[in-house]
Amino acid sequence: MLQLSAAVISTIGGGIVFPSPLAAAPLDELVERARKGGENKLVVAGGTGAYGDLVRNYFFAPFTQATGIEVIVSGGGYGEKLAKLKAMASVGRVEWDVITLSVESLTPDVANLLDDLGACASLPDVSGQGVAGSCLGHGVLFDVGGGVLAYDKRVFQDGQPQPTSWRDFWDVKAFPGPRALPNVGNPWWNLIAALQADGVSPDQLFPLDVDRAFRKLDEIKSQVTVWWKSGDQSQQIFRTREVVMAMLFSGRAFRLRAEQIPLGISWKGAPLDAAFWGLTKGAQHPNAALALLDFIYTRPQAHAAFTQESFGSTAQREAVKFLPEDARASSVIEPANWSQIIQIDRNWLAANRETVLERWNTWLAS
Repeated sequence: MLQLSAAVISTIGGGIVFPSPLAAAPLDELVERARKGGENKLVVAGGTGAYGDLVRNYFFAPFTQATGIEVIVSGGGYGEKLAKLKAMASVGRVEWDVITLSVESLTPDVANLLDDLGACASLPDVSGQGVAGSCLGHGVLFDVGGGVLAYDKRVFQDGQPQPTSWRDFWDVKAFPGPRALPNVGNPWWNLIAALQADGVSPDQLFPLDVDRAFRKLDEIKSQVTVWWKSGDQSQQIFRTREVVMAMLFSGRAFRLRAEQIPLGISWKGAPLDAAFWGLTKGAQHPNAALALLDFIYTRPQAHAAFTQESFGSTAQREAVKFLPEDARASSVIEPANWSQIIQIDRNWLAANRETVLERWNTWLAS
């Protein structure tokens, strides 16, 4: 039987080799319990395409190599996966062991479909190697990013005043030029930015004062020349210099930087954009699934390499130490940046989502 220890070496895609510090007894115990229960595989409802390939190469393949447990991936979008999970649960036949979903979707009705991990005491690497808040009770964080304030440094050059906050985004006199904001089905990001621009402190944002937020949005509406509807569009408007600043998905902002577009990025007050991995209630391979959830918080060098290839980030807090200096300073898990992220109140969102969406669509069309 393969023993998990610091001596295990995981070979990652592209020939990269990282040591796997897997000496933690609880992970060994989870694997041992899985073996005794005949759990030699597990099914993950995860991502597909190039992103899915990266997850497989950096996490699933090394997990299989270290434990002998096969990871079978069943992909799909968040909405599609959630609908299928609800259907499976309704007939008492859940075929997935782990599901990946957006953090904003972890509402009470969804939590009822997942095992309650409590404070993740059974997953010591989550608390030991994850950023603050990595344990969500009914899942653990994986991808983490945010809706950052991005600005064109060809306009706001180094050595001159540069926007760093949503208050600056609203200040069209000090920082003139066309702006862009997202219109992708989560208008609460815009409301969060508006309230901060109006002076609301991050710890007082929820419950959102929707009336106040829309009044503040009224002030900037004429300066927002693009309400972007896709990540690709949000990148293109900077390539063509249609706008001087925007709220962007952080991964898209970093992709633009990789294209040598000089983009400034501020994490101050950025709404959290994240995905979590949860253990499905009624999973057929629960111990193997728990072993995987704990495993993904080990091997920080692999997380760092994954971060640089995916232009995203993970919740493994030690990974930042293995990033190049410039990437480290702008990483979401750099403590100075992570402390500025706005966590979404999921209970508020669950109770107000449809009302806010309806009001947003009406306001945008007016």
